[in-house]
Amino acid sequence: MNTDFLITQIESHVASITVNRPEARNAFNTSLMEAMCKEMDEIEKTPGIKVLIVTGEGSSFSSGRDLKESATHTEEQAKRFMMLGERWSTALRELPIPTIAAVNGPAFGWGMVLMLSCDIRVAVSDAVLGYPETALGVFPGGDATVRLTRQIFVSAAKDLVLTGRRFDAREGYHLGLVNRVTSKRDLMAQVRDLASKIAQHPLERLKAMKSTFLKVEAMTRFGDLSAAGKIDR
Repeated sequence: MNTDFLITQIESHVASITVNRPEARNAFNTSLMEAMCKEMDEIEKTPGIKVLIVTGEGSSFSSGRDLKESATHTEEQAKRFMMLGERWSTALRELPIPTIAAVNGPAFGWGMVLMLSCDIRVAVSDAVLGYPETALGVFPGGDATVRLTRQIFVSAAKDLVLTGRRFDAREGYHLGLVNRVTSKRDLMAQVRDLASKIAQHPLERLKAMKSTFLKVEAMTRFGDLSAAGKIDR
């Protein structure tokens, strides 16, 4: 389903979603939030898709929330905006198929949520990442702090969120937020090659493995992992 803000393609069991607001550095406004919710539903309902790639149009992955629009939000509109963001980010994270973020440029705020909601992240070497919400006086959306602390050390997560500092893809790689770092020229070729390799496997086996990972992630990071042996395979 293509919309004014999303471009969707499906080829050889691999779907791709491109956030298409390059004039706004792919910032999330309410319309884009709504489109993402609908697209997650469509992807899950479409048979035969084995892998999903998410990227941004132009030079940015996503600059985060649309500050011009959010400055005009009423309290009710602001709550709905957050609700929509939490809905699509949860749906993306819990899709029953593997997902890959092709981080083609800067990712801030909701852009980081988009990236971290994907299973595998491949980023260009000059991608700048960060959580600017603290400086803007707002709380990170999409359960960003929860998801961040489940993937890296808590002290590192506090550093990134409390300072709001920017960091590059290579630091993201060393922190464990980025799986691979590549050049702009090679990004999509590498991501498509990775997706093609994953798509060679049977769909039901991919879904079973994704389900297992989701169950493991649901466990408390430092809690009792004795339940791990009870996960259905």
